[in-house]
Amino acid sequence: GTVDHILSEYTRVTSEGGRLSDVLSGYIDPDDGIAPPAEVPPPVDPKAVKAEGTDDDEEGSADASDDEDEVESGPDPVIAQQRFGAVSDQMEITRKALKKFGRDDKHAIAEMVALAELFMPIKLVPKQFEGLVERVRGALERLRAQERA
Repeated sequence: GTVDHILSEYTRVTSEGGRLSDVLSGYIDPDDGIAPPAEVPPPVDPKAVKAEGTDDDEEGSADASDDEDEVESGPDPVIAQQRFGAVSDQMEITRKALKKFGRDDKHAIAEMVALAELFMPIKLVPKQFEGLVERVRGALERLRAQERA
């Protein structure tokens, strides 16, 4: 399924020495609130830098390049390992619950919800997201073809 595919991509990237940014772009943190507060500090900093002088402008541009480096380096591997480890562990628990109780049982549903809550905050890169969407579209097309037949 979807979670299996993303877990296998994560495993492939980590074992082959790839970049985490090939799989995910970050995490959605529900405690962060709204995105605009992250946009507020950059306009404030340049005004303060311009008021203080040229030397601070150079430091400000160095800070900006550090921010760019952080974005380019991708997600923190330690956090990714923790999150994907938790998703993997919950996936195994969910599989066992599905096998033991069946898909419609309240225990299995609770485990699937727990898995979804761990997986949902992971922001996938467009390449991964499009791959998942194509799988869903393909399944829908096969279903429609079967309905017509």
